[in-house]
Amino acid sequence: MTHRRRSGSESGFGLLLVVVVLALMGALSLGAFGVARREFRNASDLGYSAQAFEAAEAGLASAESVAAGFAGAPILAPMTGPTSAGPGTRFTTSILRLNESFVLLTSVGERLDGGGGVLARRYLGLVGKVIPAVDSVPPRFVRLGSRGWVQLYE
Repeated sequence: MTHRRRSGSESGFGLLLVVVVLALMGALSLGAFGVARREFRNASDLGYSAQAFEAAEAGLASAESVAAGFAGAPILAPMTGPTSAGPGTRFTTSILRLNESFVLLTSVGERLDGGGGVLARRYLGLVGKVIPAVDSVPPRFVRLGSRGWVQLYE
């Protein structure tokens, strides 16, 4: 049986090939891990934004329930401080008189982390008309438009 000797140019080629394949596999797995992490972060941010939006809607409902009482109120009537809308969420509302009968209700909803930092913030507004009291009927607030609220931006 004869053994063929490898030439010096072939020695170590298998080891080099294995190292290159392992490096490529490592780079691909790191890339996939980065994409998965980014997707998880985007999904979390979307959830936080939805919770902030729900808190802002709760703030509008709260402001709407008291808006009729501002028939003779000053131009700007902020509500007292932020109000908790559930675990990790809060809202702040204000009522702005636009003219004699129209008002703008605004609400800022926030989703908070464990330390109280803001993860997401949403702004909503609602334009309506305050109908003053007549005889025994108390003043009331009526929304304008079919949609009711609008998205506001900083």
